[in-house]
Amino acid sequence: MRPVYAKDTAYDLLVPYVNWTFRRMFRNLRFQGLENIPRDGAVIFSPNHVNTLLDALAVLSMMGNHPVVFAARADIFRKPAVARILNFLRIMPINRMRDGVDALAGNEKTFRDAVDSLNAGIPFCIFPEGRHSQEPGLLPLRKGIARIAMMAENELERPVYIVPVGLVYEDYVRFRTSLTVNVGEPMPVAGAMEEEAPEDTPEENLHQRRARKILQNLAEKMRGLIANPKRPKRAKDSDSLLLRILRVPLVPFAGLILLPAFGIIKYLRKNMKDKAFLNSVRYGICYLINPLIILLIALILLICGVLPLWGLLLILLFTPFAPEIWYGAIG
Repeated sequence: MRPVYAKDTAYDLLVPYVNWTFRRMFRNLRFQGLENIPRDGAVIFSPNHVNTLLDALAVLSMMGNHPVVFAARADIFRKPAVARILNFLRIMPINRMRDGVDALAGNEKTFRDAVDSLNAGIPFCIFPEGRHSQEPGLLPLRKGIARIAMMAENELERPVYIVPVGLVYEDYVRFRTSLTVNVGEPMPVAGAMEEEAPEDTPEENLHQRRARKILQNLAEKMRGLIANPKRPKRAKDSDSLLLRILRVPLVPFAGLILLPAFGIIKYLRKNMKDKAFLNSVRYGICYLINPLIILLIALILLICGVLPLWGLLLILLFTPFAPEIWYGAIG
């Protein structure tokens, strides 16, 4: 497979659509602190992990149409076909402690690819908690992000920064609510590499001391970004009253367009143990898979002479707006 950071025209064409549809998922989507993202060095994003795939899409959307390389749990890469798709999406595998000590040795290649991505000018994003959780607060951070950061600092000729990101959702299950993405002040990795220790300290111990310092500082910054003692109020629709009134007659058509999606989501929801995956699945079905199904149906109707060409074009233009119209009306 090609390097995960290699330029890909198909990926470059897909990202603007993904970013546009992701923004339409929310009544209110706010990015705060974007000015904190450094422009003079390599950037490692460190978000909290609460809402599976949507967390990665939030970081991708935060960067506009600029590519981002992500790390995800290694077990989802077991099937070659899935691994190729994930590689195309600039996602690479990382093993966790629960995968076994032997599996952790496989992370050396991931760390190497992460540094190569940073060297190529592409930001790298890793969820340092190692798993998602909707519980308040921050889970303990894993060492992987510190190891990658120190490796990059030692090898790259540019400054390396870890940028903490706080993702604050109004609701993890409902569609069309609100999301605030808080970008914190960058942490120069060089500062942590200056950790002082007695002269006779073994190199391995010094490395561990520096990693702990990075994780401690990072955890403190991340907690400050997600501190939210009061549950956010339900998001108000940011669209004008006139636009909301004009959308009302379109709700039945939106429901019709989304019929295939409803069936797939209902089936998957029955077997879904972790409801945190619901909105991610809903996004993928409504905005990526359902439009392909509707396109296929519309083409068949066009070939059979049931649907005129202008009808096909109208359906294709309307389909990406259907989830927003339907869930915005019933939410």
